[in-house]
Amino acid sequence: RQMEPGLTPRQRADARDSYTGYLGALVRRRRKDPDEGFIGTLVREHGDEFTDEELRGACTLMFAAGLDNVSGMISLGVLVLLRHPDQLAGLLENPSSADRVIDELLRYLSVVHAPTPRVALEDVTVGGQLVKAGEQVVCSIPMANRDPALAPDADRFDSTRAPVPHLAFGHGIHYCIGAAMARLELRIAYLALWHRFPGLRLAVPPDEVAFRHNAVAHGLEALPVAW
Repeated sequence: RQMEPGLTPRQRADARDSYTGYLGALVRRRRKDPDEGFIGTLVREHGDEFTDEELRGACTLMFAAGLDNVSGMISLGVLVLLRHPDQLAGLLENPSSADRVIDELLRYLSVVHAPTPRVALEDVTVGGQLVKAGEQVVCSIPMANRDPALAPDADRFDSTRAPVPHLAFGHGIHYCIGAAMARLELRIAYLALWHRFPGLRLAVPPDEVAFRHNAVAHGLEALPVAW
């Protein structure tokens, strides 16, 4: 809840404290009685390699990146596909193309707007701009993923284009460790959704769909649909 827009600083702090307290109690419980879940498995297989703080951090990462970002991708991807019925039809007629469609959705949507700010360790020039040692740099992933150097007409969603080396999951040592799982979740979700609801359609005009204003990750407040 602490990531919801519109909260006062006090409400955000209270939500953070409640969340931290809940995770702390859960970690202590799993230390004593490790189950088959995420925390229990880490405790059982790695034992003292993790401190309680590290276990809480791992859970926070899984919740934020593995839940919020994927749920945002599912709803946004459904909206994009409903607004491109020809490309949706291509996916449903050829489910084996799902991986290519999902990769283009990841590039086009870029639900994570920016990675953690970086700090220059020394003076460096990037794209003709001098960044001095100690200065912070915030990168825009959506702008990078729509760079004309990547593909022609990069602002357009085109699931038939050749795969583009996008940055939706980061790059190098910062590449998302859950990328394969996220792709699998999206593949399952999109194909299962239209298998269950082949007549799925928007229940409101596209310009009435409410977007979530979140500086961390792109998403929707709600997606009214009918079938």
